[in-house]
Amino acid sequence: MELDVETEPLQATGGLTQMETMSNGLQRGSRMTPLKQKTTNVPQGSPPSKLSKDEDDSEDGQHCPICFEVWTDSGGHRLSSLKCGHLFGQSCIEKWLKGQGGKCPQCNAKAKKADVRVIYAKAIKTIDRSEMDRIENELEKERKERKKAEMEAAEARMQRTMAVSECRRLEQQVEQHKQQMKALRTIQPAMQCSQSGAMNTLQPLSQDRGQYVLEKTIKICDTGTCRVLAYCDSMATLVVSQRSVSSLFPGYGVRKINAIDFKTTQYAAVHMDIIRDLAFRPSTGDSIMLSGGLDKKAMLTSLISNSVVQKYTCTAPVWSCTWNSDNDQCFYAGQANGTVAMFDIRNTSETIALLNQGGAKSPVASLQYIPADSQTEFRPGGLLVGQLNKISFFEAKAAGNNYQVHCLPLNGLLTALSFEPVSRQGLATFRPTSQKPYVQHQMFSMTKAYGTTPNQNTCVCSCEVKKSFRGGNSMKMLSRSTVHQHPSEDGRLLIAAGNEANSCVDIWDTQDTQVKHRLLEVSGPTLDVCPFTFNQKHRLATLTDRNLRLYKWQANN
Repeated sequence: MELDVETEPLQATGGLTQMETMSNGLQRGSRMTPLKQKTTNVPQGSPPSKLSKDEDDSEDGQHCPICFEVWTDSGGHRLSSLKCGHLFGQSCIEKWLKGQGGKCPQCNAKAKKADVRVIYAKAIKTIDRSEMDRIENELEKERKERKKAEMEAAEARMQRTMAVSECRRLEQQVEQHKQQMKALRTIQPAMQCSQSGAMNTLQPLSQDRGQYVLEKTIKICDTGTCRVLAYCDSMATLVVSQRSVSSLFPGYGVRKINAIDFKTTQYAAVHMDIIRDLAFRPSTGDSIMLSGGLDKKAMLTSLISNSVVQKYTCTAPVWSCTWNSDNDQCFYAGQANGTVAMFDIRNTSETIALLNQGGAKSPVASLQYIPADSQTEFRPGGLLVGQLNKISFFEAKAAGNNYQVHCLPLNGLLTALSFEPVSRQGLATFRPTSQKPYVQHQMFSMTKAYGTTPNQNTCVCSCEVKKSFRGGNSMKMLSRSTVHQHPSEDGRLLIAAGNEANSCVDIWDTQDTQVKHRLLEVSGPTLDVCPFTFNQKHRLATLTDRNLRLYKWQANN
């Protein structure tokens, strides 16, 4: 509100009307003349014109709302206001407050005589800002909508970039598969000829067809904190667990090694404590890595963005983990209290099942999932649970997340389990004991027997030990072993396991119980082994607490 008061001398042309007004004002207390009298010159003979609405509103704003007389700039009827902001003549508002209980005549707000304030101004004018306020509000709303649209556009650009990178990766993978198919078509006739020649000459299977030769040694860290490794087939990348060397990212993570040129690329921070196991989904071939750590967490990490995409909280430290091969939406986490937590990646709030609750409290050192296969002698699918003192098989039932537990006749101090899905053969590694002061590697196959009637409820799953392989005389670390396909001949299996006493890795051909050859390790005991194939080349990765050694398969002519 702008205040502007102007005074004019008494007009001599006012006649009797102006004199009467002045006389009436003197009788009420010698009030001054009005602040401003507007006169309109009307030509003689013309009808009087009406004042515009703006002029009426202006004159209404110059009158006291109590006596309806104009304000003055001095005297008793001078312009005054209350705390609420309403304007009155000073004498009128003081009389009103004295006799009306101390309230504003306009808004009934509490007021008293001390609240009366004299206003010094020449004239009063009000500016209508309603339209300007509406425009400002619309402008602010438009700014917020524009900012929101910019954020959505930035998010869309980021999603597009990630989608383009994923498409490029898939295109490269498709191209690699095409090249592999082309190579298979060219060598298939030669393989058939060689197989027929082998059958004609009755060549024994026990004959050596090749061996692993050291290709490269990669130093991962100087602190000696490496523990486990795994291979991501979709990205042709090896991942090795280690402690973070940066104070900005404390805890533990994985170091990525490119399988093409064997160069270390990036580090991804994952856990706050030691990582005990790593696993990738075998069926989908994506880049999501499952990991379990002693910080009571199971993590899903994207190797593309090097960031954790989902966390799952467990009740105890996680010693082992694996995916469900029959349902790639589920995975298992073996805990230090002997239980196995089952999770569904679509349910991020809780476990969907908790296995082995009433069993032994020994930590679950290893987990392996056996996929169901109706074409083999042992058809059921389920989970192999390897605790330090026993091994159990949880047979998966068709209805829901129900499992039937079977204790397997494999006794000893377990350190690792391995399962080869093509031959459906398992491998269990045991530490030395007083009865057997050496490391044992027992290869077994699953069996299924029924009672007197083939009733599903009387079915008993067990295992049969096929062969036993003797390792070194000591094992202080919980090292892991593996059973995998022979690189040069189908139907044969190889076993690779660390030998802590001799600082080497022993390689067995399952056709014989004798060690075929040894891979010398010079930097300490072997903690983990991982066979993998890339670009039709078979390799074996071995891990110590500091170094990663890569061996390639060299076939004998």
